[in-house]
Amino acid sequence: MRFNVELLLENEIIPKDKNRIILSLMKHNFNSYDKDYFIELYKQIPNKKKTFTFALYMGNCKFLREEIVIPEKKIILNFSTYDMKDGIMFYNSFLKNKGLEYPIKNNTIKVNKINLNKEKTITENEVIYKTLSPISVREHCGDNKKTWYHSLKDLKGQEVFINNLKYQLKSEFGEDRILDIEEIEFEVLGNKEVKVKNYGIEVLSNICRLKIKAKPYILDYLYKAGIGSQKSTGFGMVDLV
Repeated sequence: MRFNVELLLENEIIPKDKNRIILSLMKHNFNSYDKDYFIELYKQIPNKKKTFTFALYMGNCKFLREEIVIPEKKIILNFSTYDMKDGIMFYNSFLKNKGLEYPIKNNTIKVNKINLNKEKTITENEVIYKTLSPISVREHCGDNKKTWYHSLKDLKGQEVFINNLKYQLKSEFGEDRILDIEEIEFEVLGNKEVKVKNYGIEVLSNICRLKIKAKPYILDYLYKAGIGSQKSTGFGMVDLV
């Protein structure tokens, strides 16, 4: 399920850590609509894997050192999920909070409109994705105290990316689909490195186009759930070219 939400700001300046703001709004809406769902998603299992992602469109905005200036005072939140329950909860929770002001640093944000978007159907074994939000290629080492973020321009980054992708797919579909998962192939058609402020950390990430070969059900999952690390915090949302 895919949605776009029009969010209105009281004034034109927001903190640069924009994904954190949107995730806070989402958590608030989920909690106000269905507390049990919120607890299941964020409290019961630490770092629970989620099958949704989001991307932001801020129009003719300007990035400053610690802030973003959005002259139109409007953000379009694009949301996608592989799980129908998550989609229904997202829609209903945002509908419940429509028109209500949610306080953020030196500003407020409110839901103005929410629309369901038509999804595209994948029937082929090869597609080209374009990023709507940058792809994070994150590598944990040892006891997870050391973390690296990689570029898809580098062979090391591509190696980490495909390993993470296969892990993500095995976690979703299980070992009985291992042969399909191991067959997956990808090619980076173009990549621009960007740094995204995420919970106070500058995260190296990738705006790119990816050609991926896999079974259609795998390609459909990636289209809906997103690609790469940190998807549920605003990375890795894609569309079909």
